[in-house]
Amino acid sequence: MFKALEELVKALKERCDDVEVYLFGSYARGTWLEDSDIDLIVISKCFEGMGSEERYRYVRNLASKRLPFELLIYTPQEFEKVKKRSIVIQDAMEYWIKLT
Repeated sequence: MFKALEELVKALKERCDDVEVYLFGSYARGTWLEDSDIDLIVISKCFEGMGSEERYRYVRNLASKRLPFELLIYTPQEFEKVKKRSIVIQDAMEYWIKLT
């Protein structure tokens, strides 16, 4: 699973030079279970002009395997706004792991 995650991050970096990828949730805390999903925050200018569904498909299509992802995908401007009002993001920022 971690190899596939590394491959996804590499593919994102090849296509979006400004991409930031953060792991959060149970994998970042070290409390995952066998059926836990992988929680990622992905931030890049590459997503400007894309709707949320298109962003999700874009990232999912770069994954070599169908991994159990929970994806939060933002442009840098969107992330600056959402981090001030989203409890999920504020919590994630306490312990997330930067992958890029």
